[in-house]
Amino acid sequence: MSGITSEFVKTIASIWHRFSLGDEEAKTLTNMLAPMDDAGEEVSSSIKFDLEPSDYNRALEELGDEEGLG
Repeated sequence: MSGITSEFVKTIASIWHRFSLGDEEAKTLTNMLAPMDDAGEEVSSSIKFDLEPSDYNRALEELGDEEGLG
């Protein structure tokens, strides 16, 4: 289950964007962001790269080979 809550969204908006969200705006954003966070968590263990560019490039090369594009 996503850790993204309305309070989290309000906090991020105030820190990153320097404005305050109302309850309805925060709820709308939470309803949009939480499912994406859940989906990312679900597939994160099968992603073949981390934050290193070399890992990303290797993963793309492997995908290209699988698709006959490499």
